This record gives sequence, C-alpha cells and structure tokens, in this order.
Amino acid sequence: MTGAQPDSMPTSIPQSMDADTFVDGLALNRFHIIVIALCTLLTAIDGYELYVVGWVLPLLAKDFHVAPAAVTAAMIAQQTGMLIGAFLIPPFADRLGRPRVLLICYAGMMVAALGILTAHTLPVFAAWRFFAGLCGTAMIPILVTIASETAPKRLRGTMSAITVSGTMLGSLFGAIMQAVVLEPFGWRGAFWIAAALPAIMLPLVHFLLPESLRARAGRNPDDPAIQTLARAMQPRGAPPVTIVATPRPAQTGGATKALVAEILGPDMRVRTLLMWAITISSFVFITAGVWKTTIFKEVLGLSWQMVAAVNATETTAGVLGTLSIGFFIDRLGFKRVMVATFLTAALGCALIGVTAPGPLMFVALVMLGMCQHGGQAGVAALAAALYPSRYRATGVGWAYGAGRVASIFAPLFGAFVLSEGFGAAGIFAMLALPLASAGLFSLWLMSLNGAPRIQRAALAHG
Repeated sequence: MTGAQPDSMPTSIPQSMDADTFVDGLALNRFHIIVIALCTLLTAIDGYELYVVGWVLPLLAKDFHVAPAAVTAAMIAQQTGMLIGAFLIPPFADRLGRPRVLLICYAGMMVAALGILTAHTLPVFAAWRFFAGLCGTAMIPILVTIASETAPKRLRGTMSAITVSGTMLGSLFGAIMQAVVLEPFGWRGAFWIAAALPAIMLPLVHFLLPESLRARAGRNPDDPAIQTLARAMQPRGAPPVTIVATPRPAQTGGATKALVAEILGPDMRVRTLLMWAITISSFVFITAGVWKTTIFKEVLGLSWQMVAAVNATETTAGVLGTLSIGFFIDRLGFKRVMVATFLTAALGCALIGVTAPGPLMFVALVMLGMCQHGGQAGVAALAAALYPSRYRATGVGWAYGAGRVASIFAPLFGAFVLSEGFGAAGIFAMLALPLASAGLFSLWLMSLNGAPRIQRAALAHG
C-alpha cells in the first residue's frame, strides 16, 4: 500500500498541505479500494448479526414454547442495547481511534453469539441480544466515518453509500441462510454463523484497516503515523508530501459537554434535530419491518422457500439501491435524491399490501428494496457530510442513536398487527408512513442554510 518513490526524485522537496487538501486531491487508488472493501464486508457482518432474530423468529418461538409475539421482549432488549451503545460508543471512537473501538465491538458481538448458543430460555436469549445490540450499534456509524474521511470529497457520498450497502449483503446472506440452514440446523445454526463471521474479520481489522488521516491529524498533529499513512494513501510514484496539521482547539468543560455544545449548539441545533427526525423515520420502518418475515409467513401463508425468494428479491434490489444512491448524491445533491428516494419507497411499500401475494408484489418489492435501502444509505452519507471530522463519528452515531430512541418501540408493531388481525394492505400502508415522513424531513433539512451541498467544481476532478 505504500508507494515507492522513483530513483529520480530522492532530493525532491516534499510539498506541504493540510490533510483535507491532500485527501481531496487524491485519485482513487488501491488504498481506497482496500478500505472500502473492508468497510463493506464489516457492515455486511453487522447487517447479518443485528437482523438475524427476525429471520429465525418463528423457530425461536417454537423452541422456547412461546407465541411469536412474545419474542418481542428479545427484540426490545436488543434495541435497548443498540440505543445505549449508539450514544456511548462513538465518542470513544473519535477520541481513541476508530479501528481500535471496532475491534472491541466485533469481539463483543462474537461473544454474544456464542452466549446465545447456550441459551435455553427467552430471558437468557434476550440478555445476550442486549449485549449484541450494545456492541453492534456503533459499527455502521464508525465504518461510514472511516470511509467518508478516507474518500476525496467528490466521492464521499459514493464511498459512504457503498459501505452501507454491506448491510444488504448481510441481508442477502441471511436470505440464503433461511433457505439452506434453518431446516437442517434450526435457529442455532444461524447463530453459529453469527459467531464465526466476526472471528474471521478481527485479524483483518487489526492489520489492514487504518485510522483516517483527517482523524489522526486532528487528534495529534505531531503523530509520526500521519506521514506514514499519507505515503500509504498515495498512488505508486506520486511526489512526496508533508501533512501540516493544526492543533485541535482545547475543549472546555469536559469532552462530553464540548460534544453536546458542538452537535446541539445554536449553529447546528435545527440541522441536527432534523437529521435525527430523518433517522428516526427510517429506523422506525426498519425495526418495525423486522416482522415482514413473520407477516409473509403467518398473514399471507407463504412457504419458507417463497419467503426466502421475497427477502432475496428485496435484498438484491436493496444492494442495487445502496450502490447507486451515492453516485446520484454526488452528482444531483442530497435534496433531490433523498426526497425522491424515500417517497418512492413509501409508494412501493404500500403497493406490496395491495398486490401480495401475486406476481406484481415482486415489482413493489423492487421499488421498496431499492429506495428504502438506498435511502438508509443516504442517511448515513448525509450525516457524515453534515458534521466535521473532529466529531464526525459522534455526530453520525448520535443520529443513529436518535433513531434507536423511537425504534425501540417499533417491535411492538408486529405484536399489535398480529393480535388485531390486520390484513396485508393495512399492515404495509402503516409501514409506508415513516418512509414518507423521512422524505418530508429530508426536504426540510436540505432547504436550510448550511445544509451539505454538492460542489460542482469538485466534480471536475472526478
């Protein structure tokens, strides 16, 4: 990853520049590809780990001798852990280093999965899901922060969205797991996979995933690793540079108070609250939508093979949506793309209830999958663009945490609609409402002064 300098340039005087200018001026190279590949794989594992309960819920209920609605307790425990972790962990990532915190969290998720394999009662299972949520919730904000800060500004939306697309790969793997693993191995087979995946990735995180240059320069301008990392980021044969970093302003009143003042101070308060409103709307759909497997199975009476086909269709469309939304954001801006994406997702969701279980249901699933998952990737990219590097992981993490505050109650949605006997049309119409609200809040935020804008001059370099 380090570029060897040509023999003709040993006496070249390194050009001095700040970290932002250096990173934004780089052409896409091997370093970026390694970082984005690792971040995407890691979010795929996170996507599998945090949604696995929904995929195996009917089998869990049968094994624990409870009604499916009773498993809501485990989902709420997981959401509670995710809520606490979303606010607690990202500030440590900003202060101590993002890769270091990732190592601890992925190890914790592995331990949680191993603990679940020993569970024979629902309360024990719920306790381990709380721990898994605590460790897992900060993954995506931290990984999006690393990808965003590693990318040149003209590609920031694209690399952030590609990173989030990993959750769709995890969901696609979950759909395959439903079709192949559940019948012969039961729900415990799904959690053996949940234990193995982070174990495989831990050494890769330790040896290959770097801290961002912007974060290193912001924390300690005299860190010798800054110059080493800058050389690693350059293409082979590029002229040498010296990164000039300015000390971060001293914090007064403690680190936590300073973070709150930055994120919720007068200059950022309205933008932050609207960012949280978008995230809340998106996460309410996601956590209520964890019941989709049960709804397709119990309300519509689909076979496991058909349920797997439904999930695979939505997930494949979601991968396309998450991979493409960054491209459109980097060229058309957040306002046009985010608003249109969420409103189209709401329409697709409502149409599922009208067309299911006929063939047109799959058309609606594609609309929902592309736009809902694409919109969720756009949320991460928007939050990363909204906050500066010195507290970006915290800003993104707290936006996700705000979503968890509301979404902690969203698992009750399944218990409500199942107990009240709602049909498919009513269920999916209700699920469409938070998607529509996310589109409207996006329009409001992007109409404010100071909202992230696409700089056309930067596109000329791409």
